Amino acid sequence: MLYIIMVDSMFTAASSQLAAALRELRLDVGLTQRQLAQLLGREQNYIARLEQGQRRIDLVELIQFCRACQQDPQEVISALTARLVPLVPIRHRRTSRPQR
Repeated sequence: MLYIIMVDSMFTAASSQLAAALRELRLDVGLTQRQLAQLLGREQNYIARLEQGQRRIDLVELIQFCRACQQDPQEVISALTARLVPLVPIRHRRTSRPQR
């Protein structure tokens, strides 16, 4: 049987690239962390933690982030996917099922 082992993604090259991409996205539209946070109804430290890779972002939050930056979420996600997929490791482990 094949099991996929999930790798903790919090401090990987891919998570660092994602954090950098979020920062670039904000800067490209000329927003400060404080301005973006206000648009999202969040505190400034929320944006800082995302951009420093200290906080994960889920898909809904990413869509909100993109919209606040006046960017098409589908285009941003497509670009992020192209940029990040090569950096995301997937480890496979073959193991037999435990006997009863």
